[in-house]
Amino acid sequence: MDLNNLSIFSMAKTEMAYLTERQKVLATNIANANTPHYLPQDVEEPSFANVLRTSLPMTLTNEKHLAGIPSGNGGFRVYTPKPDTALTIDGNGVVLEDQLNEVSKTKGDYNRMLTIYGKYKSMLQTANTKINA
Repeated sequence: MDLNNLSIFSMAKTEMAYLTERQKVLATNIANANTPHYLPQDVEEPSFANVLRTSLPMTLTNEKHLAGIPSGNGGFRVYTPKPDTALTIDGNGVVLEDQLNEVSKTKGDYNRMLTIYGKYKSMLQTANTKINA
């Protein structure tokens, strides 16, 4: 049984991929906290349209066409939000407290999705064991 064919596992996998990419972007923001003119970035949350667009492979209609190149970030859009605080004298927009709060929230969200994934997997294994017994 392929768990990726079940919608709950597919959604959990997509959410975990988003949270992993967001954690990478937040870590980059923290690493650049002292870089002049650096503005913090974030990752757009997956929406149905984005998931649909990135989950369907491109189809070649002519052998002379080039195949699409998958993006290296799992298909999630990284953007620079408008700074909600004043920039520092060197033009840096990273507020460490905000970034660390977002890292903590992202970690909690990831752990929640991991728990949901594990509980459903355990439930299916239990059901499968009882059926095969």
